[in-house]
Amino acid sequence: MRILILCDLEGTAGVVDFKTQTYDGGRDNEQAKYLATMEINALIDGALEGGATDPVVLDGHGSGGINIEQIHREARVMFGRTSGSVWELGLTFDAQFLYGHHAMDNTPNGVLCHSWSSRSIANCWLNDELIGEIGFNIAYAGEVGVPTVFLSGDRAAVDEGRRYVPDIEGVVVKEGLSRTGALTLSPLKARDVIREGARKAMGRIGKMQPFTIPSPYSFATEYQAAASAEARAARDDAERIDTHTIRITGDTMAEIARKKR
Repeated sequence: MRILILCDLEGTAGVVDFKTQTYDGGRDNEQAKYLATMEINALIDGALEGGATDPVVLDGHGSGGINIEQIHREARVMFGRTSGSVWELGLTFDAQFLYGHHAMDNTPNGVLCHSWSSRSIANCWLNDELIGEIGFNIAYAGEVGVPTVFLSGDRAAVDEGRRYVPDIEGVVVKEGLSRTGALTLSPLKARDVIREGARKAMGRIGKMQPFTIPSPYSFATEYQAAASAEARAARDDAERIDTHTIRITGDTMAEIARKKR
């Protein structure tokens, strides 16, 4: 049974700061990647116990969020640049697991909350509904018939995931106190609960339906700076809505994903 483990870094226990932990070159960036890799390995242990036979890891953190040397020996890792998204490469999966995710920007007490870019984007909407990476990733997998059965991160991230998939196996590793502060589990405890959550999530495969959003799609991005919106609007596939916001449209989630790169 093949599962996709789509990974981010901000939802890792003990990770609470952009500059020192999640940005490339930050003082504690390597430690944060180590902590994430150990949690991913715990997830894989649980998934294997639950019946997974082919866990595939995809690092979704822009500047890199795992240590390839330390990844689980039974994992296969999608590494480097590909000709398209994971859903355009012809691979098939029985389920998607969202590891280490964060809530969308402007979420109260969402630890390291942001929408794709913590430095340039303020808000995103899909068909006029606010959306972040969690909802988009769930719906994109759903479009190709893959259910999302697991989500780990802070409390706000798990709550956000349950808006789309109420029965998702949600593992909370920290409670937000602010955007850059949390009451976090110890790394060892976080690995324990992630392992158990992944094992339980395997039992939901075949019982949960993929989540989808009806097409066609309109995706709007509000940038923090007007200059960013102006630059993006220069492309033929974008429409400028106001000084800070642009919109793209498409008939599939794959088309939206390609245009928003």
